[in-house]
Amino acid sequence: MVESKIEYYENESQQFKPIQHFNSRIKEMENESKYGAEVASKWTEIVNLPLKDEMYPVVHPIGQETFSLYAEFPTGVFEYALDIDGATSLIKEKSIKPITFEPSKIIASVEEGNINTNTGNIKINHKNPVMVLQSKFLTDDKPYCINGNHRIFEAYRNNEEQIEVFVFKDLEFTPFFYDVLSKAIYFLEMDYNNVIKNVRNFPKDNHTAYAYFL
Repeated sequence: MVESKIEYYENESQQFKPIQHFNSRIKEMENESKYGAEVASKWTEIVNLPLKDEMYPVVHPIGQETFSLYAEFPTGVFEYALDIDGATSLIKEKSIKPITFEPSKIIASVEEGNINTNTGNIKINHKNPVMVLQSKFLTDDKPYCINGNHRIFEAYRNNEEQIEVFVFKDLEFTPFFYDVLSKAIYFLEMDYNNVIKNVRNFPKDNHTAYAYFL
């Protein structure tokens, strides 16, 4: 299981200033290359218009299942908000199929802090399936469980033969972002990586940056 830093992240993420982070990345990209300056210019437009009035941290609505996934940046810890109910709806709408794992092969996706060790307080809620994300820019290219941590843990502890897991990679889970800032910072980090590493890793179309997909 992944060692937990959730309590630290929860506290630190409250102090995060998204606009400061955007401006820091924009400045770095501007100074990196001509391509970086072009991408930075597009992000400056976005920050000054659609994003300037966005609230942070996001308010998680009562009665709707969401999940917080944290990222550490030089500017602080950011809380990505994921809509678990929305992800389940997308699974049904797209008829997405799960992958079958031996629990020992997927237990590494479980973060210790997401396991309720007090079994008396566990509220069984299986309306949403087991979901795992894997992203170079969000989970260090490692699987990370966003729903069903306890089910994976129990399957592993009880030596069950298999468990069904829905796995989403890179752009596959962008519809799950609950708020605009979560999606924007995810795309910003992909653009930042392209600029700093001088690569062109984006979908095959006429756009030259993820900023255009907001």
